[in-house]
Amino acid sequence: MKFPREKRESRTVVAPPPEAGRRVDGGGAWGPTQFDLPDRNGSNSQAILIVALVGVVVLLIIAALWAFAYFQFT
Repeated sequence: MKFPREKRESRTVVAPPPEAGRRVDGGGAWGPTQFDLPDRNGSNSQAILIVALVGVVVLLIIAALWAFAYFQFT
């Protein structure tokens, strides 16, 4: 059984406050919010590489300490 589609008139649910029209500092009509992200100037591949290298070094240190303790006490 098919029902006909309900047709509703479109209306604005939320509108910016009246003083929002004078804002020019960014963030659109609502002004800046905590969700405004900085411009993406490049990729973060350098940060990923640094974190990966630090992780590998930490794992190597842990493995070396484990091997030292294993051979020292057995």
